[in-house]
Order: sequence, then C-alpha cells, then structure tokens
Amino acid sequence: MPASLRRGPLVDAICERLARQYRSVPWLPPERALSARLGVSRSALREAVQRMEIQGLLEVKHGVGVRVVNKPQAPVGATLARELPDLTERLRQFAEVRLLVEPAIARAAAERAGPAERTALRVAHGRLGTTLDEAVPADLEFHRTLAELAGNRVLSLMLSSIAGLEAETRRITLEHVGLAEAAAQHARIVEAVERGDGDAAHAAMLAHVRAAREATPVLAPSFSPSGPRSAKTSAARSP
Repeated sequence: MPASLRRGPLVDAICERLARQYRSVPWLPPERALSARLGVSRSALREAVQRMEIQGLLEVKHGVGVRVVNKPQAPVGATLARELPDLTERLRQFAEVRLLVEPAIARAAAERAGPAERTALRVAHGRLGTTLDEAVPADLEFHRTLAELAGNRVLSLMLSSIAGLEAETRRITLEHVGLAEAAAQHARIVEAVERGDGDAAHAAMLAHVRAAREATPVLAPSFSPSGPRSAKTSAARSP
C-alpha cells in the first residue's frame, strides 16, 4: 500500500487536533516544537498543514510561521476561479444567486429575529459610511448579519464561503448604485425586519438586489426568479 494512503488517517487526526487545540490562537508553534508536542513526524505535520491551508484554516507565511485563520472562502474561491475563469461571468452568475437567495433570507430574518437581533441589524446598517472603502465591508457585514438573523447556520456558512466573490461584486455595484441610494434601500429592509413583516422584507430585498444588478452594466439582467425569458418574448421586445 502506498505510504500516502497508509498515512491518511494520521494526517486526518493531526488536522483534527490542530483545529481543536489551536483554533483560538493567532499562530501555530514552530514546526519542530509542534511535531514533538503532537508526537508525529515533521513530514506528516507538513502534510496536515498543507491540507488545512487549502481548506482556509491555516495560512503559511514563509520565513515567519503558520497563522491560524478562518477563510472558508479560500477553497470555494479557488474552485470558482478554475471553473469560471471569466470574472464577468462569475459576477453575473453570482448576481443571479443573490436574486434567488437574499430575498428569502430577508423574509426569514424578519420572521425570526428578536429585539436584540433587530438592534444588531440597525447598527450594521449605520456603518455604511460615506466612502467606498468604508461601504464595501459595511455592506458585507449588513448582509451577513441578515443571514445570521435568518437562523440557519448552514446558510450562513455557505455565504461565508463566497465572501471573496461578494466583495468583488459589492465594490462594483456600490459604485454604480451610489452609497446614498444603497443606504436608502437598506433602510427599507431594516424597517421591514423591525416590524417583523416577512413579505415587506422579501420585497425590499428583491428590489435592492434587482436595482444593484440593473444599474451595473457588467451584471446586465438575463435572468429572473420565474426563469429566463423565452426566445419568443425576447424577440417580441426587440426593436
């Protein structure tokens, strides 16, 4: 049996121990000390570290050390870049995903959030700022907060895994929509969530996502939640 196959369970065990024992520290101990502490060979430890780096849990800084991170978007981002190498197409398809998913998130948030959660959303909304550099992370935080309010951990993790693509999209859409209009659209979502009105929250988010897509040339509408327009309909609307 190949050595790599025999060592598989050992590497799995090392990954599990590293994830459990070092999740709350910023850096792993030096390789020699860590291999001795775990009672494993340095080569097996390196293989575990490489695997966890691919998973977005560790980051190797050559000449410095191994940093503990939480970047679930790393493996997904690499896969997306490989499967959809054209950035424009990635962004367009992500806009379609937002159209399908985010209105449902807003509805669930309105129906499930309590007073403390609604306050957290209002606070996130207030951080949008006045510059694009302030607005992009604040906008991401606003939408992540909504996902958390929806009360579905799987959904929150799925969205976290595409954070890199989200950041690319937000900078482009905010440039075209404008910060003032984006803030006004967010405010309507917040108000609906605070009232506990799922239908209004769904409608406000749907309008928000559509506005971002339609205002941005690279995300030109080619899709709707009810399905793509038929060739007959498209032809009928052509001049």
